Amino acid sequence: MRTIRILELILHYTGCLVLLCLASCVQDDDFSVPKSLGEEENKGLTELLQGIEDGVYKTITVAELKQQFVPGEVKQFQSNSVLKAYVTSSDRTGNFYKELFVQDQPVQPTAGINIVLNQVDSYNQFNVGREVYIVLKDLYLGETASEIPAIGGLPDGDRVDLFSEYQIKTHVFRTSETLSMEPLEVQFTDLNDNFIGVYVSINHVEFPENLEGQSYFNSQDDFDTHRKMQRCDGFGYESFILETSSFATFKNEILPVKNGTIKGVVSRSYGGDDLVLILNDSDDVQFANERCTPLSTDDFTVVYQESFSDATDDTILDTAGWINFSERGQVLWTEQIYSKNGYAEFGTFGANDTENVAWLISPRIDMTSNLTEYLNFKMAQHHLDSVKNKVEVLVSTNFNGVDVLSAIWEPIEAKLPTKYDEWYTFKDSGLIDISNYQGILYVAFKVTGSGTNEALDGSYQLDDFRVLLQD
Repeated sequence: MRTIRILELILHYTGCLVLLCLASCVQDDDFSVPKSLGEEENKGLTELLQGIEDGVYKTITVAELKQQFVPGEVKQFQSNSVLKAYVTSSDRTGNFYKELFVQDQPVQPTAGINIVLNQVDSYNQFNVGREVYIVLKDLYLGETASEIPAIGGLPDGDRVDLFSEYQIKTHVFRTSETLSMEPLEVQFTDLNDNFIGVYVSINHVEFPENLEGQSYFNSQDDFDTHRKMQRCDGFGYESFILETSSFATFKNEILPVKNGTIKGVVSRSYGGDDLVLILNDSDDVQFANERCTPLSTDDFTVVYQESFSDATDDTILDTAGWINFSERGQVLWTEQIYSKNGYAEFGTFGANDTENVAWLISPRIDMTSNLTEYLNFKMAQHHLDSVKNKVEVLVSTNFNGVDVLSAIWEPIEAKLPTKYDEWYTFKDSGLIDISNYQGILYVAFKVTGSGTNEALDGSYQLDDFRVLLQD
C-alpha cells in the first residue's frame, strides 16, 4: 500500500494546486469540521440507530471484534453486527494515510483497531473524537502490511484492502458527537499489541542526546523515519519508537531537546517489526522540563548482588546460595553466556514435557536492619509466542531453605518481559521496595511453560540481581 503512496499524494496535491480553492484540498489550520450532517448521511444514521433499537443490528465492542482476529487470515463478516467507536487518528498533517484508528471509548479505552479506507483528508469527516458506527456485514477482518488487526472493504490475499468510496458511505456513519479524547496514561514498558489504535500519553519522555539538532524525519529515508524516544527508568532507560511519515507537514521541525509529555496513537511499523507511536500533530509533543538522569548505584549501598559472571555456558545453574528447583517437568534453570556476559536462563524448547514449572530462589536476605531496602534485577525473553508464558516474582519470609512448596510465597510487582518485548533485550525491573518485610527474606523467580507446546516453549533470562540500601 505504501509503495504507491508517493505517486498518489503527488497527484492529489498537484490537483489541489491547479484547482486552488476546492474544499477537498483545504489545509488551513483554521478549518473547522462541521458539526451538522448532510441530509442523506443523517438519514442513513437515523435508520441504523433505529435498526439497533429494533434488534435488527447488534452492537459489538472493539475488544469483542479483535477476539475474532486470527493473524494471517482474512474473515468476512456475515452477521448484522455494528461497531461503535471513537476516532483517535487524524490525517490533517499527513502523518496518517488512507486509514483511521478508532478506540472503544473516549476515556479509559481498553482496545483500538485500524480501518483502511480509500479516502484522503478524512479528518474533514472523521475528526479526532468523532463518534462513529461501522456496519460490519460484508466487510473483512484481517491484517494490514503492518501486521495489525484491521477492518477492510475487500480481501487482498492474506491482507485486507481499502474500503471503496461506496462502502464508506454505506458502512461508516458518523454522529454529530465529537467528544474530548483523554489520552490513556501509560509507560513505554506497558505498550503492546493490545494498545494498537489507542490514543496514549507518556510522561517524562525525551529524545537521546545524539539526536540533538535532528528533525522528525530523516531526508535519507523514503517513507518513514524512526526516532528513538527514552525515559529514565531505574538505573537505565526504557525506550520506544516514534514514527514520522515523509508526508507529515511537521517533518522538518527540529526535535525538542528537553523532557516532557508526548501523545500519539500506537501502531506497528510497515512490515510489523516494531511497535511505534505516531503523532497526529507535533503540538502533541510538550517537552519543557529538564532532562532526566537515571539512578546511580553510587547513591545506594549494595547489600547483595549476583551478576552470574562466573557462569559456565549451557550448564545446569549451581550458583552459590541459589536454589534451582523443578516443580513439574525435568527442566532446570541454566547458566548461559552471550558476548562474554553471564546470566541465568529458563527455557523448555525440546524438553518434551507437557508442563514445566521451575523455580530459581535467591540466597537469604537479612531484613532485620529496619532500613529502606530495595530489590532490583533485569530480565529478558526470547521466543515467547503466548501470553500464557509467564514468570512470577515471589517472596517468602517462612521458607526454610529446603521445602519450596510448603512455604508461603507472596507475589510482588515488577516490570517483567512479555512476548511483545524485543528478544534478548534486558528490561530493568525498577526499584522494588521490600523494606516492609521482616526477618529472613527469599526471592523466587517461578516460570511456567511447556516443552511440547511450541507457543509455550520460550525462554526467560535473569541478570544483575541486587539488594540495595538507600544512602
